[in-house]
Amino acid sequence: MMSINKNLVVSLFCGIGGLDLGFESAGFDVGIAIDNNPKVLELYQLNFLNTTVLCRDIGDISAAEIRELIQNKYPDWDGEITAVIGGPPCQGFSVAGKQNPDDDRSQLVIKFINLVVVLNPTMFVMENVPAIEWKKFSEITGNAIALIGEHYILSKWLLTASDYGVPQKRQRAIWVGSKFGEVITPTESDKKFSVGEALADLTHIPINSQTDTWELTQKDEYAEYLDKIFPGTSKFPNIISGCQATAHTPATQQKYGDTIPGEKEPTTWAKRLSADGFSPTLRAGSGNRTAARPIHYQYARVITVREAARLHSFPDWFDFGTSKLAAHKAIGNSVPPMLAYAIASQISAHLEEQLCPTIISQSAVSGSASALRTRSQLHLLELETVETSTGNLRIIHSTTQQLGSINHSTSIFFGGNNIRIDNTRSPPKKISSLPYIQSAICASLRLLQRSTQQRFC
Repeated sequence: MMSINKNLVVSLFCGIGGLDLGFESAGFDVGIAIDNNPKVLELYQLNFLNTTVLCRDIGDISAAEIRELIQNKYPDWDGEITAVIGGPPCQGFSVAGKQNPDDDRSQLVIKFINLVVVLNPTMFVMENVPAIEWKKFSEITGNAIALIGEHYILSKWLLTASDYGVPQKRQRAIWVGSKFGEVITPTESDKKFSVGEALADLTHIPINSQTDTWELTQKDEYAEYLDKIFPGTSKFPNIISGCQATAHTPATQQKYGDTIPGEKEPTTWAKRLSADGFSPTLRAGSGNRTAARPIHYQYARVITVREAARLHSFPDWFDFGTSKLAAHKAIGNSVPPMLAYAIASQISAHLEEQLCPTIISQSAVSGSASALRTRSQLHLLELETVETSTGNLRIIHSTTQQLGSINHSTSIFFGGNNIRIDNTRSPPKKISSLPYIQSAICASLRLLQRSTQQRFC
């Protein structure tokens, strides 16, 4: 049975679950995950035992089917979805790909948004490559943005993974839609890790090793940090998989060994990692003059699956199966979990902020709540003037319309003092003004807290 504050998430184009892992670790419940690749879903199920998975094309599944899956999983479900998340395949937009607007994969963005609108979650998160913002794709993105604008406030972020604790310079465009208002960009992490810090504690794997599992006697700070953010349940936490090295020929080993860290090997275009820097973007396949896997900074070989996982911020317990090729491709297609965790944490903070009028009004001021209306009650009454009072605190929010603009005015009265906030803004079509009321009340209450601290502390 799910609680009212269930934070239910539906994941589309889930892949192996990099985005999902970040949301789960931030306190969300990824109840349903959908992808059209059965092999990838097999890997997903190895790591997300409590999520219901469905192997289907996004264009062939309806919102009604997804809702039926949720209802079957959670019989007491109240019909609300907190967020729909996903990263439509980026090859149609990617610099490493052909960048063809007519590529069927480019049209998946519209299909994703269409399904989001029908599912009607409180929020959505869409991840893609930065090139999605380029002018050549404006017809696709313009149609998507127009549709989003009828139902959500859209925030666009351009995030670099290395700013959020991932030892990889991977940039991604993130679209966040909210019924409550704009969502600010996540604050960068205080922790930054280099390639050397991410890989130094891994066992020295022989060049032609065919052993996939190794035992770690001690983990460095980075690995322990990942274990803390993404705790696992393995009975053998020091046994890690994905350690099988590629068997290179002596000639290839010579070429790789002669390549200077930070430079590319001229025949294979494989870049050699620098221990003191960040990894380049790990790709699902070879791109334009870019090999799929970089060369290890210390050894004359390409990185292993586990090393790629570390550079992508997957914890050591994450299972990538037995196929090296499939694992590297799945990692390259996924969102780094630490980046996903930063995104999800910001979404969580945004949602919590919308609840603050009820929470603060009941706890920050002494006295019982006399006329406190909850969010659902306010939405039901569709009030033009909202008044909330508890003890000696009184909040009045009024909404007026003039020349097509929605005008919001919030006043709070506390101990004879009046704090007033005015905001003029036109909400998108089909959106109730309630979220704007809540945001204004939240802002007023934050001012109230500061004012009372100055007055009594």
